Amino acid sequence: MRILDKYFIRLFVFALIFSLFGVWLTALIVDLVEHFDTFIDRHASLFLVIKYYLFWSPYMIGLTIPVAVLLACIFSVGQLAKHNELLAIKAAGISLYRILLPLLILSIAISFLTMVFGEIVIPAANKKKREIRNYEIGRESKEKNILRRNLFVQGDDGRIFHLEDYNIKTKTGNGVLVQKIVKNRLVEQIEAKKMSWRGNGWLLENGRERIFSDSLSHPQGEEYRTFGNLFRADLKVEPEAFAERPKDPEEMGYFELAKYVKIRKSAGAEISKELTDLNSKISYPLINFIIVLFGAPIAANPRRSGMAVGVAITLFIAFCSYVIIRGALTLGHNGILSPILAAWSANILFFILGSVLLIKAKK
Repeated sequence: MRILDKYFIRLFVFALIFSLFGVWLTALIVDLVEHFDTFIDRHASLFLVIKYYLFWSPYMIGLTIPVAVLLACIFSVGQLAKHNELLAIKAAGISLYRILLPLLILSIAISFLTMVFGEIVIPAANKKKREIRNYEIGRESKEKNILRRNLFVQGDDGRIFHLEDYNIKTKTGNGVLVQKIVKNRLVEQIEAKKMSWRGNGWLLENGRERIFSDSLSHPQGEEYRTFGNLFRADLKVEPEAFAERPKDPEEMGYFELAKYVKIRKSAGAEISKELTDLNSKISYPLINFIIVLFGAPIAANPRRSGMAVGVAITLFIAFCSYVIIRGALTLGHNGILSPILAAWSANILFFILGSVLLIKAKK
């Protein structure tokens, strides 16, 4: 059986490499045609275009690898069925489940590796891709956008800063909310109309300060005061922290995004979109396993019309799954579905359907 497993694994891996390259190349050509005019208009050099697509590739690989896994599954299992090898193996008393076991294990491993790839490689590549697109190809000035809006920043001492806007040049912010949280408990909150850097600390203007503690003499455990000007040298955050452009969810790994969601939640901000994207960083890679549940039983039972029908049906199912996934994520981003349900509903649905197909397949 080990010889058969090695043969099947080798067949699948070869098909996966070939399929992944084909899917990547197709996506590259489509994107290049779509942005060709932009490259020409911006006088982008060949080296710059190659550099852009070098950092474009990791995200596209992570996005399209389920399609490559599906095609590899169809090819490897279909080859066994086409040449009656699958029938001969079954005749030897080996069940379909045992035959497909290496493929299922490989798909789980691919799902895990995709998660790691999405945590380490894709975020950094996406950030670099955006910088190349905006500043090197688009030739935007980094000094042009001096205003940052709706910022959430965590200071070195754990304080959370929420600014409605921040001017990088003048080092001033408006609509300021500063919160200090200790052991998941709010102990201090400062609200101010304006905050400006004074070289060794921050000057807050026209606001109020609230300190919460059970040990205070106030009956509600709260100390409250308003102020015109309040200088705070103990706010451990430098102006550079507000000057940095906020990252998109695609530019953050799971743990960084989880930290960002926690900061926004502590500040009372809406987090439906970020929480949906956070859950999808786990759920989407698992599609690599679920898609095998569709492809394997269909390829193992080719109709008289040939394996091409099986490929067409499976690709159609993959397309439907992608549409459902994107639709569910959109509903999650808009707060219509809960973030967990939006990210995982397609996985649950297609896992059930794929399991049914596998159970009903001829053993």
